[in-house]
Amino acid sequence: MAGVARQMGPMGRVPGPAWVDVLTTWEPAWGVDAVLVVLGALYLTGATRHGSWPVRRTASFLAALAAAVVTWNSGIAVFGHGAFAVHMVMHLMLIMVIPAFWVAGHPLELLRDTLPGGAGRAFDATLASPVARAITFPGTVLLVYAAVVVLTHLTGFMQAMASSMGLHYTEQALYLVAGLLFFHTAIGVDLLPNRPAYFVRFVLMLIAMGVDTLVGVVLMLAPATMFPAYDLEGVHLGGGIMWVGGDALMMVIMVLLGRLWVSDPSGRVDFGPWLESARRSAISDQTGDDGTGDDLDDDDEALAAYNRMLARLHRDHG
Repeated sequence: MAGVARQMGPMGRVPGPAWVDVLTTWEPAWGVDAVLVVLGALYLTGATRHGSWPVRRTASFLAALAAAVVTWNSGIAVFGHGAFAVHMVMHLMLIMVIPAFWVAGHPLELLRDTLPGGAGRAFDATLASPVARAITFPGTVLLVYAAVVVLTHLTGFMQAMASSMGLHYTEQALYLVAGLLFFHTAIGVDLLPNRPAYFVRFVLMLIAMGVDTLVGVVLMLAPATMFPAYDLEGVHLGGGIMWVGGDALMMVIMVLLGRLWVSDPSGRVDFGPWLESARRSAISDQTGDDGTGDDLDDDDEALAAYNRMLARLHRDHG
């Protein structure tokens, strides 16, 4: 493949390529590249016409396109079908790296700002529709993410994919869609119809990290009979990449989400409806405020009473 000669391993399996070959091999994917060029041109045109579009958003979107170019043109794509460990790198690029940069670029918001009146209203109606709300519901995106990761790794899918390029391309699409849905909900502030609280977003990412860890550990301990088409050493290495690499990427994204939470004025007390209701109830019990007036966090008297309550609890249990 790509002019790299490799000897057959035991049982006829081809061992994974040297990582230097993965890093230095390049085969253009003209169809994908054409789509990426069009997307980049459309985004840059919209950002230019917008007039005040933040540079960091443009940089994030272009980083997503650059990551896509690397994923589909480099040795990741060339060796990704036959080498399990390289395939796992492709998974992480498709389900984490590209979606995270894409969402940080706010493409939906840019599209909405550049649409004319009628088209803009239709766009808003689509985003506010029950279907869109259901698709971006936190439980839905987590279920899709977990199902894609688990079912493509811990079933016979990988073995079947080894002899089917059709399944290989289908899997790539599944990973990209699952990643875009998940991170649009988990880290996006880009026209979400039912924007979850930051606390909920952290919970989503922690659970997703747990899924990645579980799958990675299982693959690291996989017997040779689990995926006969692949080199066992590559399967174990792929599991390690899934576990360590996936968790590391998720932690980096969570740190960035934390910075977004701190800098977002609307996220100051954003604990979600249930926790916020419980917090208000606790304040009401201690201060006598029924919570039906102004926002408690903007009421100096209510905040002072709340702080006195916390101080009293500290003394009682200190």
